[in-house]
Amino acid sequence: MKKIGIALIPLSVILTLSAPFHRIKEYAKQGFTAENHFRESVVQDKNEVILGFWDVPERLLVARKFKAGYFLVQRDPAATYLVPRGKNLLNDPRTVIQNKTFQLTLLKSADSDIGGLYPPANFPVDEMPALGYRQNDEGEWVKAGALTTATVPAGITGVMKYALPKGNNTTDWEQFPDLNVPQGITHVGGYGFPLYKNEKLQNGKLNLFSKGFTNLINLNAFPRKVWEGKNSYYFNQLHYLLKVAARNMVKQGKTGTKYGNITAIANLDNANTQIPYNGVTVEGAKELGRHLYYTACCGNSIDDQRYNIPQNESVIMLDEESMTPLNWAGGDSYAFLGYLNQGMMEAAGPAYRVFWYAQPVQKWSFAHATQGVSQLTEKDIEAAFTDGNILMNSPGWKNSAWYVDATGGYSKIPFLSNTDIYERAANGKILSDKGGFRKYRSQNFNLKIYNRTIPVLATPDENLRYALSNSKTGEQLFGRQYVDINADGSASIKREYARKGFSWHYNGLARPYPSYWEPETRMWVDGIYRRADGIMTDLLMLARLEKGRWDISKANLKYKLYGEHRPQTEPWTFGGNSVDVREVGESQIFYDTFMLLMSGGQALSSWDDGFYRGELPEKGQPLYNKDDYWGRYHSKLAAVQTVLKPLEGSRSADWTYIHFYYPFWGRKNSEIISSGIYFKGKLYVFFLNPTLENQEKQPLTLTAGTQTYPLELTGHEVYYQVLDVPQGLDPKDFKLAYTTIYGRKVKVNGRVTNKIGEHYE
Repeated sequence: MKKIGIALIPLSVILTLSAPFHRIKEYAKQGFTAENHFRESVVQDKNEVILGFWDVPERLLVARKFKAGYFLVQRDPAATYLVPRGKNLLNDPRTVIQNKTFQLTLLKSADSDIGGLYPPANFPVDEMPALGYRQNDEGEWVKAGALTTATVPAGITGVMKYALPKGNNTTDWEQFPDLNVPQGITHVGGYGFPLYKNEKLQNGKLNLFSKGFTNLINLNAFPRKVWEGKNSYYFNQLHYLLKVAARNMVKQGKTGTKYGNITAIANLDNANTQIPYNGVTVEGAKELGRHLYYTACCGNSIDDQRYNIPQNESVIMLDEESMTPLNWAGGDSYAFLGYLNQGMMEAAGPAYRVFWYAQPVQKWSFAHATQGVSQLTEKDIEAAFTDGNILMNSPGWKNSAWYVDATGGYSKIPFLSNTDIYERAANGKILSDKGGFRKYRSQNFNLKIYNRTIPVLATPDENLRYALSNSKTGEQLFGRQYVDINADGSASIKREYARKGFSWHYNGLARPYPSYWEPETRMWVDGIYRRADGIMTDLLMLARLEKGRWDISKANLKYKLYGEHRPQTEPWTFGGNSVDVREVGESQIFYDTFMLLMSGGQALSSWDDGFYRGELPEKGQPLYNKDDYWGRYHSKLAAVQTVLKPLEGSRSADWTYIHFYYPFWGRKNSEIISSGIYFKGKLYVFFLNPTLENQEKQPLTLTAGTQTYPLELTGHEVYYQVLDVPQGLDPKDFKLAYTTIYGRKVKVNGRVTNKIGEHYE
């Protein structure tokens, strides 16, 4: 129930002589005196009579007049919410009736459950919308727009206001304005998304499609009439779908000389991730692609189990993380994937959207994204931008359209809002190391995110430090009990485990030496930059592949970047110290969304712990076998709406993208991350400098043609701004000037190419 501070309630409402004596004594402790001014109470309209209150004075009981007569309603003094109550609530010992003139027999409310606290069955709900109220997930009728006045959380500046859910296992999409997603943009509520059985409808369809989502998971759990095939989203492991496709080809006799050894794939166990594609011809690869589409071509619904809903305009996400490179007549493993994509698009048609997950666009960024950049030179970075580093350049890729997930990885650290990241001296001065760089804070501390306590770690969890694996048996061991700790703090594997074939865990997971340990304050800064580096580098590579030039000021139309965002941290991974899933927080979600959409990405999707469901529970019940707080998805939609709402009705192909950050070079030099969309005399732009200390200020000057805009950043805040700027400008006509935390003067223009010198003024 909505709470209003008792000190804000007028004395005339709080106290009456008819109130029980023990309650008057309780209020007297707050400094109030018992005085009866009930007739001077809260202003009320002609259609209601205030009767008294239930439990505490802020919960007013009102006789509200409807067409059929008076009904008992509880509301707050400002009438921002109304809750229908059963007439039997009048018998509750906590009910205080102060109005002695109104005849309670006039109330038409029926009795209801829990002593009258539940809405009565005969309450005239149909009349409430006309009064300006809508029903939320807790059964309250809330004044339209009341929830949208929620305070924007610290760490985000200039974005739309929105409310978070009021408890676990629920969402409120109705609070968001309608959004007609601009043409060219796809927004997916993906695997693990909170979709419930009793979602509201709008224009006969699920209302999420009116609020900014284009595709959703688990739509088959709804009746056919409330969604369309183009709204579907399907995800699966590529190796599994390839086996299904191969088995269907064998049934149709599509093996032998023309297609190659399709049978070898068809005969694999479902758990086997290694596909023997080296025996397949190029035509066989394309035919496998066609059958990949046929396996997911059609969907069903809860009221019609036949698979007869066309999915040829939907989204499919293919996860390929395990295929071993083999010698193949058609090229390498990437070439094989390209021909699969070509076959899928030939079978489905141009409106099908294939999302490739875990397949990097190019070699260089993938190799360097998690490494330090301090030693990189301009020549090193510019050498990345060569055609030979573009992985998706074989005929299959070039002959079809597709999306690829941005390099940079999931977030590993929660966004460090309202907390210091640097060490300080006793006098409060930030400390520096011998090289003159700020020293990162190295201690454990907690953050409050979505009202939950989230730990941030100075050193790796012991299960990460001492992670072992056996390459022969596949066994994994985690923890201190399997190692010997040396005097210098490093660890060595105990002999009995080394003899069994155990070694340090692959993939950089194990960190047995203190020299490998980093505090998560530093990892957070690196992770923020890593996201920007991956997106910017990928966009440059894709632009070169599609347009033949290193120009990312306009959106790609065939080879598109998308973001597979997890709105929680990825556990058990390099780049973080925790083995637990943690909330990343609202600011991180806004940053991830802004960086992708405002830099040139054309689609974004979400990923979370979950599973496919043929039937869904109603709101208030666990969705994926556990209680969960879905505030992160309110934040995600708010971020999407902040960017896209002002641009609805337009096409992303008509936008001009402005970039004030150069990948890797900007990270090396502690520069500001910033991108924006320039359209019809407006610049929609965001800024973030992760190297600033908490609440540290940084002035900057943005110039658009002849117009100048002084701005100021605050440490640990994502700053979003909409500026009126001259029309007809080129990206190079936009300039950003500022001084870094180390005193380096920076002036850049809004155009990023394969040459660093073309970006800096």
